[in-house]
Amino acid sequence: MLRPRIYPEMMGKALVLEAEPFITMVDDDEPWAEGLFFTVCVGLLVGIARVIGGLLMTATMPPTGVMLEAILRGMRQAGLLEGGGVLSISEAIVRQDWHFLATMLGVAGGWLRLYILVAAPFLLVVQWLVVGGVGYVAARQMGGRGSFSQTLGATALVAAPSALYVVSIAPFASVRGLLLFAWGLLITYRALEVAQDLPWQKAAVAAVIPLLVQLLILLPASIWFLRWLLQGGAV
Repeated sequence: MLRPRIYPEMMGKALVLEAEPFITMVDDDEPWAEGLFFTVCVGLLVGIARVIGGLLMTATMPPTGVMLEAILRGMRQAGLLEGGGVLSISEAIVRQDWHFLATMLGVAGGWLRLYILVAAPFLLVVQWLVVGGVGYVAARQMGGRGSFSQTLGATALVAAPSALYVVSIAPFASVRGLLLFAWGLLITYRALEVAQDLPWQKAAVAAVIPLLVQLLILLPASIWFLRWLLQGGAV
């Protein structure tokens, strides 16, 4: 197992696509276990940063109840609430969706903040498994020679760009998700090239396939989530 204290150096080198961190992960005694530990560490770092950022944001903003009433008052004046027009929605739905949004932004109080702390590593682990699993199958079909465990170890570095979310510790600071998505694609390419010993052309093609699979998962999930919000969280 690697020592977590060298993870920052590995992430920095992975972000500029140096081969060294990928080789280090591939050559580890248990690449998949190291990859899992690395991904969870990055996820916890992001989660902690977002929780702290939420606390700081809460300190600089009015209570969530006051903000909600201001939003509802503005919607009533604009005729957007139920009975005000074709595009009007129920006040109950707005209240329920606001509660969910406040939780996502980290400004909801109590134990709800822990949701973000758990969700960040969980989502990164899911992303890692999709990228590593699909990338392994695609690379092997193109003549790759690395093992599944080695591929999981190398592709764990896809989580490196997500570490930039630590800027969310500052209230209202954010990072472009599209930038991190593109950066993750480049790291996936480098990981498959090293772990599977592929020419860069084949590694590039193999790296695109996990991206397409993620999009196929995200698109219906986003549509379902939007419908869920519009229905007020009803299943």
